[in-house]
Amino acid sequence: MNQVFDVYSHSSKGQWGFSASGSEVWTAEIKPGGSLKLERIESIKLGAQLTKRVRMGFTRMTRSKYLHQDMTPQGEVVGEFSEVHPDVHSAQGYSLVLMVTKPFAKPEQSQIEEWETTLQSVGGISERATAWLKRQEAAQQYFTAFDEHPAFALVLSEWALRNKQILLCNKGTVPMVPPIRDPMGWKQFLSGWFTEADVQKALEQLGWSLRDALLQPAASDNNNLADDADSWIAEAGQAAF
Repeated sequence: MNQVFDVYSHSSKGQWGFSASGSEVWTAEIKPGGSLKLERIESIKLGAQLTKRVRMGFTRMTRSKYLHQDMTPQGEVVGEFSEVHPDVHSAQGYSLVLMVTKPFAKPEQSQIEEWETTLQSVGGISERATAWLKRQEAAQQYFTAFDEHPAFALVLSEWALRNKQILLCNKGTVPMVPPIRDPMGWKQFLSGWFTEADVQKALEQLGWSLRDALLQPAASDNNNLADDADSWIAEAGQAAF
């Protein structure tokens, strides 16, 4: 969920929180084992719910948090309050490589289909690609690529730079030219998360290797891309997570 919760905690009874926006109020109760109970209530009932938790010994946590939801293999819904935005959290424990703010409320289906078509050329990632596409389709604020496979970071970066979107990373310096134009730069950058051999293989399967780049006819907008990149540097330098 994209909502921010005020959270109350108890040493033995778990956590409880609420997110209020106008007349809509969501409450979330997380038991010590992690099981989640999420409810939408009328705003008029919030006071009674809050008073009940305070009387039970719950105390308010200093910082507001996001609610992360997941499902166990047994089908149980579990949750966790966290200061990390849900879009940049990996329940599987992967590390974030790249993120870009969504330029529109909901991805156009044509964009999802374009990514899907591009990723079909990469072998051995069918199930992971399906999961990645679903994640982007469900994203609330950020498109992301984690360190599960270099193809996802390459595809996301190519789209972002082609559409003049700012890519953010948590280490290194993001190349300001799409991987289809600068495969060597992207291989070096992504070596912070993957082996160079794996990045090279992904580039070759996507048709974005150095050999492919050399065979490409000179693009008339190369200089424009460089100028655009220079104009983004000041703005990108102020963005971090």
